[in-house]
Amino acid sequence: MEGLNDNQIEPDDTYILKEDKLSLIRTIKNIYQNTMPWADDVLMRVLVKQHYNNVIENMDKEEYLNELKNSNINNLLDYID
Repeated sequence: MEGLNDNQIEPDDTYILKEDKLSLIRTIKNIYQNTMPWADDVLMRVLVKQHYNNVIENMDKEEYLNELKNSNINNLLDYID
């Protein structure tokens, strides 16, 4: 884990869909590109990674998984009509 202290562990994001991870990273990157256009690539990567990890740490896993499940059920029900 490059750049992390030994006592820092990256949060578990294995349950999050790849497209949701990418969307989150793009959104966070966009925030910092708009608010800190002067930041170089190294600083930008650190800021985005720290923000991403913070979001994942504070995310409600069960709520996310339930939302996915309900979304899939609703999508299937749309095909019945």
